[in-house]
Amino acid sequence: MTPDELRRDKEFKQLCRVVSEAVNRYEMLAEGDRVLVGLSGGEDSMTLMHAMGQLQRRAPIRFEVVAATVDMGFASFDAEALRQYCQQWQWPWEYVKMPGADLLREKGAEERPCAMCSRLRRGQLHAVADRLGCNKIALGQQLDDLCVSLLMALFRGGGLKTMGPNVAADAGSKRLIRPLCMISKERIRQFSARMQYPQVKSCPFHERLAAEGDRHYLEVMLEHLDGRFKNVRSAMLKGMGDVRLAHLLDKRYLDFNATDDPDDGKL
Repeated sequence: MTPDELRRDKEFKQLCRVVSEAVNRYEMLAEGDRVLVGLSGGEDSMTLMHAMGQLQRRAPIRFEVVAATVDMGFASFDAEALRQYCQQWQWPWEYVKMPGADLLREKGAEERPCAMCSRLRRGQLHAVADRLGCNKIALGQQLDDLCVSLLMALFRGGGLKTMGPNVAADAGSKRLIRPLCMISKERIRQFSARMQYPQVKSCPFHERLAAEGDRHYLEVMLEHLDGRFKNVRSAMLKGMGDVRLAHLLDKRYLDFNATDDPDDGKL
């Protein structure tokens, strides 16, 4: 698909409208922002970069967008294919390579690589953002990721939390934003199939994690829940935005002598 064809594409326009709604709802962008997009080469981050380019052209405010890829040094990663795609679409692109595979091996984290891999990548993205003067980092997590993260935190006793759409980072010097937070993984998958993104294969652990990983287990559970509860992702999105503090068990909100109701009478 050419740039002109993409701009006229009805499905892309609809997707961008939802992204724009999320950006406005959660106040992700402001005049003069310089945004670093974490571009892993996966369908989520590639779609995010296309959507950010469209927003940049159409938004009433001015902001800059730069893509950055952290190569963890996995043999399967095809950085050249990603470089060519960025060049084709004229995306400003920063490339950082690090010995991530060696670090995972040294730390004995190859059995459970995701947490450490994420920290290493995030650290490099912050370093690139500092070097380029970016005040925001855009990440490609979508609605399914938010739903699964909520379930993961709940089932592991990690508190009622998920991946926030606009959160402070690096001691408040930057913001992490997630413009795809209202779009389902399936919708991105359908769009990506038409775009024919390059297959860069950034994670060599993908097949094993898909078979054994907790996140994949919860992704499958989410599909089952959707079969029982209609539009469960949309319902969870609504629920995550309507927290009833006094009806949970956090003692900070259980002041029995207070006259103010943090939930304004909601049950």
